[in-house]
Amino acid sequence: MTFTKQFLAASAIALLGTGTAFAQEATPDTWLQAAKLTQSRADVSADLAAARKSGLTKSWSAGYMERLGSTAARADVKAQTVKAIRSGEVKAINAEAVSTRTAG
Repeated sequence: MTFTKQFLAASAIALLGTGTAFAQEATPDTWLQAAKLTQSRADVSADLAAARKSGLTKSWSAGYMERLGSTAARADVKAQTVKAIRSGEVKAINAEAVSTRTAG
């Protein structure tokens, strides 16, 4: 057997061996198997409708997220975006935190 064939065979065996390492879940799902459903789909749907009607599902008012809103006109926002792109501001915001380039 040539070196290349030996290398390919060893690589194939190594790849097959590593595939089984990821086959098992990190945590068992025994909690899921032991869960008992106590409500029907209709009951859950009715509970969801009631929660929506009462406002319990509104993440804005619950304090999870701030409401996003703007009083700026669409044309103004588009003009600001073009200006930021042309000035390099957008590129700077999206740049890596640490540059590997040397100055000069």
